[in-house]
Amino acid sequence: MSPDTWRRVKDVFDAAAEIKPSHREEFLAQICGRHPELIDEVRSLLASLEDAGDFIEFSPVVPESDPEPAFRTGTNIGPYRIVQVIGEGGMGMVYQAVRVDDLYRKLVALKVVRRGLYSRDAMRRFETERGILAHLEHPNIAKLLDGGTTPDGQPWFVMDFIAGTPIDEHCESTRLPVDERLRLFLTVCSAVQYAHRNFVVHRDIKPRNILVTAEGDIRLLDFGIAKLLDPDAESPAETTSVQMMTPEYASPEQLFGQPVTTASDTYSLGVLLYLLLTGQKPFLFKTRSPQEIAAAIRDSEPRRPSSVVAGRRVKELAGDLDDILLKALRREPERRYLSAEAMADDIERYRSGLPVLARDGNFRYRAGKFVRRHQGAVIAACIAVLALIAGTITTSWEAHAARLERERAERRFNDVRRVANSLLFDVQDAIRDLRDAAPARDLIVAKATEFLDNLAPDAANDPALERELGSSYERLGDVEAQQALPAARISYRKAMAIREQAGAEARSDLDLRRELIANYAKLSDSLWRDADHAGALLYSRKGLQLSETLAAAAHSAQQDRIQLAANHLDYGYKLALSKTDRAGGMEECRKAIALFAQMAREDPSNPQLPRLRKIAEDRLAEVAARS
Repeated sequence: MSPDTWRRVKDVFDAAAEIKPSHREEFLAQICGRHPELIDEVRSLLASLEDAGDFIEFSPVVPESDPEPAFRTGTNIGPYRIVQVIGEGGMGMVYQAVRVDDLYRKLVALKVVRRGLYSRDAMRRFETERGILAHLEHPNIAKLLDGGTTPDGQPWFVMDFIAGTPIDEHCESTRLPVDERLRLFLTVCSAVQYAHRNFVVHRDIKPRNILVTAEGDIRLLDFGIAKLLDPDAESPAETTSVQMMTPEYASPEQLFGQPVTTASDTYSLGVLLYLLLTGQKPFLFKTRSPQEIAAAIRDSEPRRPSSVVAGRRVKELAGDLDDILLKALRREPERRYLSAEAMADDIERYRSGLPVLARDGNFRYRAGKFVRRHQGAVIAACIAVLALIAGTITTSWEAHAARLERERAERRFNDVRRVANSLLFDVQDAIRDLRDAAPARDLIVAKATEFLDNLAPDAANDPALERELGSSYERLGDVEAQQALPAARISYRKAMAIREQAGAEARSDLDLRRELIANYAKLSDSLWRDADHAGALLYSRKGLQLSETLAAAAHSAQQDRIQLAANHLDYGYKLALSKTDRAGGMEECRKAIALFAQMAREDPSNPQLPRLRKIAEDRLAEVAARS
């Protein structure tokens, strides 16, 4: 049995062991329906579990007839004394406690984990992972302070004690309007995104883990606890077992035993926001059993939020908020918001009256939003476009006059070219930071393409102008790529054709080769985003081949070796993920890691090289995890 198959069998076994024996067959049929070969293995393990009785030292099941005993008030656990029970969940008991040694006296929340949710391997990793979480410093995250084990081996950990109300109860008791609920939710997104940047996935986002203090501040609790206690997890993005979640807030990949990523937290955030705005859950189900919830998510779509509310709230949710929530709740992780930050950005766009990315808005929708907010900018952009048109006409006239007065016409031609390029790119840069300036940019891009195409024939015998023209096409491609326009590939190909021709005539020009390598990379990335994997690999390979030649040149620089390593990584990553040659792709990634490591040894004072090596190692790990 392969390691992946065994991991899958073990995850299903752990989940089934938590269920009453009478319900296990129904659960196995739902979870393993498409993989009948797993059912026999799991049944065998379950039978062994029943035969073992109390022989197993760490039972994965908390017997229903023997509930976990609570520690009495006044009991000491480590340097902490129990004050009272403040909560109980599937993972264990939570106590209010106070530190009683001479270091300091502080009221804390102390959680003692149930027996059966840890193992020897988990205990060996507990100290290391606790240290990682203890370094999460964010004003909206309850800090992990301490941890250890009881004399009988139960893990415990201590966090800040937060006196507050669950976020959903706070919103209802204070009758917060929609915009205030969104503001609170954005604070939650900020805390979750901070954790994601530190490679921690929460995996149990729910109202009880998000408290609002009397001062109105948000505190996110139990951050990463499921990660700490999952003995098979190698990173925050690994699969988490079924018992380590709250089913109605869990993502589909958690319920179906698939790999968990930051998009899993995004799904849970979507369920939370749905509850805050509607008072209901996205799906209808009679019980909280993982089987029923998984079936509802598999067989139905979430209800449109505006359809489950009444009165004024219908109008507030209909449209953009509907689309934001439904995007967060998509069954496929890749179709959701890929991060909490992306979801928060779309909510901010909604609050600012801007078009939201979740809505497949047409030109009329986007233009209407833009014009209402930026009438002055639209007028200025139109004036700039008219100036571009005038510049193009003037350039054509001067080109004709050059036949009669060559010297004077060439000076005029260059002057007009500089003015037109200034209008083309300076105006683009001026409106780049305006929110959703897409209508104005679309017009500028169209006129820019027309201008450069008209200029191309006149640049044929002028190397300097050819080089400038290639750079202009590349920059135009960058603008089009920012707007996700297919025309970006056309502009990149035009720049590439000009540079390849110039490179054939000036083989010793290293800067021109570097520009061409960057050109190949941008064209490859554009094709990859559009799922043209064959085209993306073609130009990634061209960039790699040219990088190898450049790095071997007599006058190459360290940056050329860095670029060579980056090209090995880009080609290998795409080769592996395209399923063309996974083994070959991983080998290319290893070449990149080796090159970055070698350069770091040669130049230990360069902080860029260890960071690039870490990025390459993460890419290789991602490829391996997707196998």
